Amino acid sequence: MARDRTARNRIRRFLATQGPLSDSQGLATKRLKEAVGYEGSPVAFIQLIAAMERDGELVRDIRGKRTYRIAVGEDQVVRQPAAEPAVLETPAGSLEVDYDVLARSLLQELTGTRSAGVLDEMRAENQRIAHERDEYAHRLQLARAKLDELRGSIQEHGSTSVEH
Repeated sequence: MARDRTARNRIRRFLATQGPLSDSQGLATKRLKEAVGYEGSPVAFIQLIAAMERDGELVRDIRGKRTYRIAVGEDQVVRQPAAEPAVLETPAGSLEVDYDVLARSLLQELTGTRSAGVLDEMRAENQRIAHERDEYAHRLQLARAKLDELRGSIQEHGSTSVEH
């Protein structure tokens, strides 16, 4: 499959002429892919959208793993093309993912302001796990103490019955 080199232009044109694309189910990326007739893989399209957001060409409303709204970026100025493609087409026609670009996009998502809620959720989950671990350790300590007590009791009865 040949690489789609006009997708960025089609996406910008679509959002500029049609306005922001919203989806109440969180499938705005899928709807945009369909609207612009992108024929590459869903992963390649997601990488393209992430790169366009990073470059300020568009803005997304993301909650969790869902995209609810995609709009033209506020700072639309003439830009230089990205230094490296996010997806490369190999001679055999198979898709090769540039994991460095993907990792940078994911890190940007995690450190961005929209991900503050996700980070709060992760902290709360870590606190819950730590609390459960501490509770388990306490119960384990009580059980060990009870076992030691029972062993002591058995040993006392064992030595007493031998003496009689």
